[in-house]
Amino acid sequence: MQKRQLDKWIHGVHKETYQPPKVFVIGCSDLSQYLIAVEYKHKLEPVKLNDEPMHFGSLELVKEELLKLGVEKAYLRLHNAYDECGSEAYQPYCDIEMSLVTH
Repeated sequence: MQKRQLDKWIHGVHKETYQPPKVFVIGCSDLSQYLIAVEYKHKLEPVKLNDEPMHFGSLELVKEELLKLGVEKAYLRLHNAYDECGSEAYQPYCDIEMSLVTH
């Protein structure tokens, strides 16, 4: 999903039943960068700028970008790349709710 599409989705005219998009910040234990993704039709779509996924060097930079977009809540999804022997029932990631609203 292009960044401008996400911006229009968030700031467009909505019905009373509108639910904001579920936004994820994707991190991995073996990477030093974070990506932003949006849940769309039960799949995660990376947020892109000029057809390239947006990468961020820190969570603070991600938070700044999400606040500019008007996102108030996101989920930090951490993947564990080192757990190669987990069972099939084991979920290879964990989601942590992040509050982005500043007081």
